[in-house]
Amino acid sequence: MRRLRRIVAAALDRRHAENGEIAALRSAIADQAEEIERLRAVLEHHNAWLEDHGGALRDGDARATTVEARQAALDARQETLDGWLKSHDTAFEGLHLRAGSLEAARDVRTFTHWLDQHELRATPKISIVLPTHDRASLLPRAVASVRAQRYPHWELVIVDDASSDSTPKVIAGFEDPRIRSIRVEHGGVCAARNAGLAEVTGDVVAYLDDDNTLHPLWLKALAWAFGEHPEITAAYGGFVIDDIGGLPELFLRRYDRETLLRENLADIGAVAHRAGLREARFDESLVEMGDWDLLLALTADRDPLVVPAISCYYTTTSGDRLSHGPTYDDDFAAIRRKHSGPEHRS
Repeated sequence: MRRLRRIVAAALDRRHAENGEIAALRSAIADQAEEIERLRAVLEHHNAWLEDHGGALRDGDARATTVEARQAALDARQETLDGWLKSHDTAFEGLHLRAGSLEAARDVRTFTHWLDQHELRATPKISIVLPTHDRASLLPRAVASVRAQRYPHWELVIVDDASSDSTPKVIAGFEDPRIRSIRVEHGGVCAARNAGLAEVTGDVVAYLDDDNTLHPLWLKALAWAFGEHPEITAAYGGFVIDDIGGLPELFLRRYDRETLLRENLADIGAVAHRAGLREARFDESLVEMGDWDLLLALTADRDPLVVPAISCYYTTTSGDRLSHGPTYDDDFAAIRRKHSGPEHRS
């Protein structure tokens, strides 16, 4: 009986122990369930936060897309406006050039009418240097335009640049004491002009190419310019090119040093200067741009007088012309190096 009691007591003890463990497990399970609920609440909070921020991001993307679209539209408008302004700038520039041409034509017409009846107070001797090479058929026309001048106080120095045609015979036939000639070894037009400069005896020097002709009042215009303006050392006038778009066209550009550094403003037939100037010499290394080089040298320290008169008629139909020939690029680069600062040489 005692032994049975011990067995029953031990069984009860084990049962109590098991009940304690079960209680502890239940407590742990309850704690874990609370933690799970807490974590579920945190997760729901984070999900809600992400949803809110996701919407904000989507709204931001939409706004960014809208801004980008607006910017693209503005860029397109700006491009259209730039194109419009460029086209109108071109139109205005063309209008400016046309207005300048009309003003020049008006000034030339007025001055020519006035000069034709004007009595000069000074009559300087004007020397014309005319180089020629193998153009016996053209030379008489050029010389005739000198002899037709309304101003009589001139001399013509013809420089025969070793012509192999009948040029010497043609020159010998000019019966005018104001015309004389020299013959030089063939060295090109710049060397020929320098040879002519060494022979002149006038107060003012002008030039003529053998395929062009002088306007009848050009020498009178120069006599007026240098006689009435003792302060000037150089001048240039307008000239007419025989065929621009099917019609003759007058070229008379206002003087601007920056423009002259980029491009020539006058043909050699439109340029004149006082005799004996140290800078009045042609660069014999140049083939076809000696006139531009001379005008740059003549106006380096003092602006020229722009004479509103036609100097000559420029012919584009003659053979063996130098303009825009194979040496054009080399001559252009040489002049830029010679006369321009670094900012103009690009």
